[in-house]
Amino acid sequence: MNDAATPADSVKTEVERLFKVLTSDEGRVDPYPVYAALRDLAPVYVDESTALLTRYDDCQVVVRTPTLGAQSPAWMDRVRPGWREHPGLVATHEAFIFRDPPDHTRLRRHVSGDFTPNRVRRWQDYIRLVTGEVLDVIADAGASGGTVDLHEVLATTMPIRIIGRIVGVPEQDFASLRVPLEGLRLAADGSPRSMLPVIDKAGEDLLSYFADLSSARRKEPKDDLISTLVQLRDADPDDAVLSEEEMLQTLALVFSAAIESMADFLLNGTAAFISFPEQAAALRGDPGLTPTAVEEAMRFDSPAQVACRIAAGGFSLAGVPIPDGTYIMAFIGAGNRDPERFPEPDSFDITRSGPAVLSLGGGAHFCLGANLARLEGSIFFPALVARFPKIQFAGTPVHRGFALRGYESFPVTIQ
Repeated sequence: MNDAATPADSVKTEVERLFKVLTSDEGRVDPYPVYAALRDLAPVYVDESTALLTRYDDCQVVVRTPTLGAQSPAWMDRVRPGWREHPGLVATHEAFIFRDPPDHTRLRRHVSGDFTPNRVRRWQDYIRLVTGEVLDVIADAGASGGTVDLHEVLATTMPIRIIGRIVGVPEQDFASLRVPLEGLRLAADGSPRSMLPVIDKAGEDLLSYFADLSSARRKEPKDDLISTLVQLRDADPDDAVLSEEEMLQTLALVFSAAIESMADFLLNGTAAFISFPEQAAALRGDPGLTPTAVEEAMRFDSPAQVACRIAAGGFSLAGVPIPDGTYIMAFIGAGNRDPERFPEPDSFDITRSGPAVLSLGGGAHFCLGANLARLEGSIFFPALVARFPKIQFAGTPVHRGFALRGYESFPVTIQ
């Protein structure tokens, strides 16, 4: 950007226009040209209350800087008075992902042990079993050349079965949980106030469900996360380690996030393989490319498009001061397509090498489910391209989300 040739008011007007495009239907379908335009115009843009970042290096600094705040309950109290009257917002913003230390550290450690590489690897055989069954469903549905909605298949099968087994949610409950799961996603995706009734109902229903399930585990413990947290909670009568509300919020977060983000990741990656069939052929021919294929799928179209932090402690980027309290939006989807770090960033290349992708965050807020996501992707993608070498879109898929990018319908044929 040439500051001398481009007056600040013109930059502000154009940034505001691009941001509107980004949050519109056009941006939902393809945000990446908008990110590129923002990066060319003002890679570190700061106005009265907000900072927008679109370069890899700047986004990486933000996700790794421990002094930056989360969208915590205290922050919500300042910027959105009355939010505590909405159960859906409480269920979301009191969960550990939106907490600052020491609460974030205290709450996250209760569940992090279930998602270490060693703990996750014990689910490998089960994930292979579920993947095979999911591909059988797709094969049966598309056997006569008919259209298969992969979103519908994945939303009801693979991600929910896997995290359900880990958390301890019975399969017979999956169907009844689908509506509240989709509703709670809206809270994390920055949905308009008009959706608050849906979000609140989702929060109430999901927390009530886990309250009932926790009561059942108190009577009959099992080898699952619910039982672990119930035992931890019941050994702590003073709420110093884990309160009842925190336990339920943690369960709702871990369960819902693992389903929604995983379905988005698998569908976004599948879309890339369909759009770049030579890369699907490369993976079929050399399964040894699986690790880099998984990372490239995360980079190319990340389920998480933005990481938000609150500026503090005299923070600055690239010589640009960002005042305390500024709401920072680090567009990691843009950073993952930064040509300074990823040559030909709009190409999907499963042999790509380079810096770590931003999709999993960093620092204290590094994605809890990173190991599980990589394992599921490493099993699903090679199996999919091997089983269905002729898979292609059957009509236009429908995207969903702004901060959380995915699909609400994904029609394909497999013959």
